[in-house]
Amino acid sequence: MPINESEIDKLLKQLKQQDKTPVATKTPKPKAQKPSRSGKWKDAPSWFFPSKYGEQVADELEVFINNRTPVMCIGGTGLGKTVITDMIARKLGRGSVGFNCYSGMDIASLVGLWLPHKGDVIWNHGIVTNAIIRGDVLRIEEWTRCTPELKSKMFGIMDSKDRYWALPEAKIDKVDVHENFTIVASANPAGKGYVGTMREDKATMSRFGAVIEINEPLADEKKAMLNATDNNHDLSQRIVRFAELCRKDALTYVSTRDIYYLATAIKSGLDPKRAVEVTIAPKFEGMESAIITHGRSVFEDMGKEIKTDTVSSVAKGKTDA
Repeated sequence: MPINESEIDKLLKQLKQQDKTPVATKTPKPKAQKPSRSGKWKDAPSWFFPSKYGEQVADELEVFINNRTPVMCIGGTGLGKTVITDMIARKLGRGSVGFNCYSGMDIASLVGLWLPHKGDVIWNHGIVTNAIIRGDVLRIEEWTRCTPELKSKMFGIMDSKDRYWALPEAKIDKVDVHENFTIVASANPAGKGYVGTMREDKATMSRFGAVIEINEPLADEKKAMLNATDNNHDLSQRIVRFAELCRKDALTYVSTRDIYYLATAIKSGLDPKRAVEVTIAPKFEGMESAIITHGRSVFEDMGKEIKTDTVSSVAKGKTDA
């Protein structure tokens, strides 16, 4: 009786299956997922995740921005004040623009100025004037360094009623103020290592509807460092520990921005202890040795060893001086 070719194929397949020895296979571990953001934080920088305190401050700040109330945020640099202001502005559907104040600043570029154009001279509105017209949230950084000239000009736009913005320079008596225009000023605390800061007078402070003091980072730094180090748990934990040690002294209080720069430098291949020397220590004049010591205690067993009797050129130069 002839054998059907299809039956032969079936037999061959069965024999091959019997010869196969089961091999144990490892199930690959799922890759750690970076934390995700939602709501008003969805457009935040990739590394920024709000802490519970950050959520609280954001909720409070949103109340005043939504009510178009001028508000002052007082806190150290690099703690996240600008980030949360931008996020709230986006959530409310408003633009957000800002500038930094400094001693001797020229306010012409902020208010507006005459510029040549095709053989003529025309008036060009500045950052502040455009923000007033569009209804943006205007961020004024380092308010305590603001010149008296700019402050006095801002008073009219900060009044609770009948806000006005005059441009005599452009021969414009009054600019229409958009109903959504809001000022969020920020300032570093008086003293505490900040040069040029000072306490505001009562007449100035009375024009702010609220003053929010920010005394700790607004970001969840554990999540932020995980993101900045591509989920390197050991490294991120060490960086957070380094920040905790530094913050035991007000004179070496590192910001979220500081340790973010540190994290990115190490992730990019710089020796951890050397990264501390170049990204953190130079920012704290007179306290470089303390910063470097904290760095060595946290990162000593990572990367190339650094002799304890060797001081960085930056720190040594400060010491010798």
